Amino acid sequence: MKKRLIARSLIGLAIGVLVVHPITLLVNYLDRGQYLVCMPGLTERLGPAGAVVIQTLLGAIFGMIALGGMCFFDIEQWSLLRASLAHCALILVIYIIIGLLLHWFSLNIRSIMIMAGMIIFVYALIWLIMYTVWKKEIREMNLLAEEYKKDANIGEN
Repeated sequence: MKKRLIARSLIGLAIGVLVVHPITLLVNYLDRGQYLVCMPGLTERLGPAGAVVIQTLLGAIFGMIALGGMCFFDIEQWSLLRASLAHCALILVIYIIIGLLLHWFSLNIRSIMIMAGMIIFVYALIWLIMYTVWKKEIREMNLLAEEYKKDANIGEN
């Protein structure tokens, strides 16, 4: 499990670095109508280079935690519901903290509730899609196993 955690975290690091900048560009465009690499508040506080470095580091941390958190699904004693809720809660908390640090949204209850709602909606949508895909794959594997058993029984006779 430790090897999986490390591997997933490293993959998450790379994905986080790649995703944080387009998210910031999108947030700036939707909020200000401009494509800015970093949020103006972060740039004012840290300067352009410092803002990019911090944004990259926080994106890497978010990716590491989000993908590393997939190890919740490897805990055999946990139900799918428990692992899903724990992973969603982890992503939600980390996203809100990093979003606030990167100035993606302001520190008021309305903004945080909107972001939380969006994160939960997107998580649920992705979860539902993945659940449907996995369920179909399991059904196909079960059919193949039944065919294999029938072929094995015919071969024995």
